[in-house]
Amino acid sequence: MKHILLYASPAIGGLLPYNHALLCALATLGYQMTYVQDMPDALVTHFGSAGMKQVRQRADWFVAQQKQVGIQEHVWLEGAKAAEAENIIAEAKPDLLIVSNGGPVANFFPKRAAVKHSIPFIVVEHLVHPIKPKEVPEAYAELAQQYRDAKAVIAVSQDNLRLLRKLFGLAEDKGQVIYCGRPATYFQPPDLEVRSRLRQQWHIPDDAVLCFTAARMDIIKGYQYQIGAIKQLKQTPAWEHLYFAWAGTGTLADPFKQMVQQAGVSDRVKFLGELDDINAWLDASDIFLLPSESEGLPLAMMEAMAKGLPVAASAVSGVPEGLGETGQLLTSPMFGNPQTTIQELVTTLKLWVSDATLRQQVGQACKQRAETMFREERMIEETVAIVQSILCCKVSVSSGQM
Repeated sequence: MKHILLYASPAIGGLLPYNHALLCALATLGYQMTYVQDMPDALVTHFGSAGMKQVRQRADWFVAQQKQVGIQEHVWLEGAKAAEAENIIAEAKPDLLIVSNGGPVANFFPKRAAVKHSIPFIVVEHLVHPIKPKEVPEAYAELAQQYRDAKAVIAVSQDNLRLLRKLFGLAEDKGQVIYCGRPATYFQPPDLEVRSRLRQQWHIPDDAVLCFTAARMDIIKGYQYQIGAIKQLKQTPAWEHLYFAWAGTGTLADPFKQMVQQAGVSDRVKFLGELDDINAWLDASDIFLLPSESEGLPLAMMEAMAKGLPVAASAVSGVPEGLGETGQLLTSPMFGNPQTTIQELVTTLKLWVSDATLRQQVGQACKQRAETMFREERMIEETVAIVQSILCCKVSVSSGQM
């Protein structure tokens, strides 16, 4: 039985469900899987102590599911230190290492250990910022060499792949894009009973137009731009119908609540906290909003598209290629005027609130694109093909040397 070790960046955003899907798929195919998850105390900076407790509970839920398919080896780290990575790789001696990265510099030490011990490895890059970080310039030469040594480099969008080549030394003839995917449950028709129950529970009228966002409470997720748009929308006829539901946790949850309260709209903006079932709230919603300052190719957007919601999201990183000609791209607040982003959000919501038929047509276009691009089965099939080709090649080479 071939042994694969998946070494993952901190469990922020879409990395955790991606890792889970890949782990379970490979375990089901008969591979021995080890999962190493970095959960440093620094995550409290993003989520706060209460939010971090919810993140850990979510991670524990995934672990329980993984054990059901035979994955028993889980290693939880409190920081990605060189010695820990070296020891883990040296002791495990996997046939293949997969590093699931939240950025190019992530998992630097496991890759170094893999090179040292001649262990083949695959790099999966989920997020590449358009500006290279300055804090580790001495590592860039080795990082470029790690990309050369990798058996495969996978990016989640064409934009991420382009930035890897431009900023981090990935060769033009190396790297490929495999879009992430979501399970079949997200592609099911909305459950009207769930919709009614949640709206009743949260005091949202049945005929309201509910705008949903699933993202951590962080400045880069653009909640402040939604609040700016809400202030303007209050002065328009569309406001009579609009409600907002925000799912996520983080250190800015309380400041955002204060901003909402100061705007006098606490009855219209529902703070849901960290959710176990995003799918249910997609059933309850009419529009999905994500005016982010930074993204890779967000799973939350894929889920909303799969469910048939019209999506308005910032034109950052992989979002434009994910949305294509569907939905509404908003000017990036980082590379344009944030007031332009707010005004485009206002204009879009006024239009979609006033025209239910248009709203449904845009949602169906989003769903059709998701059917083509964001099925989890396709993501797994393409990734497993790479894994199997590397392991088969390794077996062949080993046999030839005996």
